[in-house]
Order: sequence, then structure tokens, then C-alpha cells
Amino acid sequence: MKKTQKKLGNKGFSLVELIVVIAIMAVLVGVLAPTLIRNVEKSRESTDLQTLDSIRSSVSTALSIESVNSQLSGSTSTTLAAISGASGSTLLGLLNSELSDDGVIDASMKSKSGQSGDVTIEIAADGKVTVSVKDGSGVVTAAKSKTAMEVK
Repeated sequence: MKKTQKKLGNKGFSLVELIVVIAIMAVLVGVLAPTLIRNVEKSRESTDLQTLDSIRSSVSTALSIESVNSQLSGSTSTTLAAISGASGSTLLGLLNSELSDDGVIDASMKSKSGQSGDVTIEIAADGKVTVSVKDGSGVVTAAKSKTAMEVK
């Protein structure tokens, strides 16, 4: 068996060659890892913005229902946690019912900045809805409605 391997010149890889390949791979991973981590966080932030837009869209749709819209008196601001704990025929209770039907009441933020605050829903007197994540220092991310809904 040894004679056939010698004839073919197939001795395998030397230890030095294996160490060089492993070193090259380590350098490549070291260069690419920070870029990958940054892109993962950007992806999470993008997912958070889509979640906020879904919540905003669901609240806007809920406001188009007359029973919900009749409970709106002026502008209001609340958190998603307050809505999820509300019940009854108040504005928060009706919003809880509608957001539960849409499946966005249990929405959670994935990014670091999204997890740093509470999801806040602001409804203007004219029906314009703004959903944002606010921490102690202010707005982290926000999704705003493009047009105000007509309130009758």
C-alpha cells in the first residue's frame, strides 16, 4: 500500500499547510463578523418598523368602525400594554378587541432599540395614528399614518 502512494506522489497535507488554511479562515471570519452582526441588527430594526406599521394599520382600521370611532374624544395616547389589559366598551377595550382579532396585540420588538422602550400609540383628534417605541429619552422608532382619517 505504501509503495502505491509513493508512486502517485500523494503524501497528503502537511501540518504547516493545514495551519496556514486555518489562519486564513480565521482572518476572513474576523473581517466579516462585524459586518454580519451589523446587518443582523438592521434586519431586526426593519422587522420592528414593519411590526409598528402593522399595529398602526390595525388601529387605523379599528377607528373606521363606528363603535370604536364614537369612543374617540379628542387626541389620546396610550401604550400597547395598556390596550392589551383593557376590556369593556371603552376606547381601549374596543381597540383591544380589534387588535386581538388582527393578531398584533402580542407584537414584540426584536431589535435592541425596540426593546428599550414601550410601544406607544397616539391618535390625533382628526384620526391620524402614530405608533412608536418610546423610552425615557424620546422616540426610538416610529410608524406614522400618511393620511388622516375623516372623523365624523
